[in-house]
Amino acid sequence: MNFLDVLKINGQCSIQDLGRLHSQHSGFSASGAADEYAFLSANQMLGNELNCAALEITFGQISLQAQHHCVIAITGANCAVKINNKSIKHWQVHQLSAGDTLSFSAPKTGLISYLAIAGGIQSKLWLNSRSQTLNEQSLGFNEEKIIISSKIPFGERTESITNTTNISQQSPDNFYQNETLTLRFIPQQLWQNLDNKQQQKILEQHYTVSPNSNRMGYRLSQLPQSALVQLPQTNQLSKPVTYGTIQLPKNGEPIILMKERQTIGGYPVLGCVMQTDLFRLSQLRPGEKVKFQPTTLLQAQQQLTAFYQRFN
Repeated sequence: MNFLDVLKINGQCSIQDLGRLHSQHSGFSASGAADEYAFLSANQMLGNELNCAALEITFGQISLQAQHHCVIAITGANCAVKINNKSIKHWQVHQLSAGDTLSFSAPKTGLISYLAIAGGIQSKLWLNSRSQTLNEQSLGFNEEKIIISSKIPFGERTESITNTTNISQQSPDNFYQNETLTLRFIPQQLWQNLDNKQQQKILEQHYTVSPNSNRMGYRLSQLPQSALVQLPQTNQLSKPVTYGTIQLPKNGEPIILMKERQTIGGYPVLGCVMQTDLFRLSQLRPGEKVKFQPTTLLQAQQQLTAFYQRFN
């Protein structure tokens, strides 16, 4: 087996693929790559199967050493990556020889970077996924937490990748937004029950990402008192939740459920954010702004279909 050795780590790093898509009924988080655009782009550049596991690196600050030759692609937040202390280009394919070191600094913008390897990471497989889930780590089903001295196993590719210095992904600038991110959501019954004034308060409000946000859920800043929407206080049973569910707890801070979400929840639900906007949301840092805009299920499905067609 071929390996990358972890020499230094100061941020968060985990192995991710597209997740356990049919596991929630058993009580397990789906997990998976937070920014599927960057994740899929990296695998596409390498000619990997699109679900090949890769490293998801949050806020950079990791160094690795190749123990064997490999071909890699780096996408997502720009971490000023270097090979043997020499800067390399982002969103591009590169080669590592045995003994080469690869180092990621903290990104100036964005949050998550992906390191994909030709042949994919060959870590422990559980429920048809290699994704690591922080909240389920103690169960022992996932690969152990990545720390200094961890070995990242990767497969071999029998076919070669030629002209690697010239292979690059189309600029991601058209996918990510530099200004306030508009989160388009499919309304649920709670939204329909609000009067026009209450709905308008929600749509006019700009929220900020809270420092308490993580892969389980993104918490948005508490609304100013003038914009708080008074929800009916009723006791309700917990029910299944899904990726992008917008929960509205009593404190007025919306919670958007992300890839490591729980399987059920009891908060009132405003709606569900469309998936392509969730990929963008995962790259936002605390303090960055978002706003809401209702959409239709059909529009969300069309957007997602068009998104995956890019990687067909």
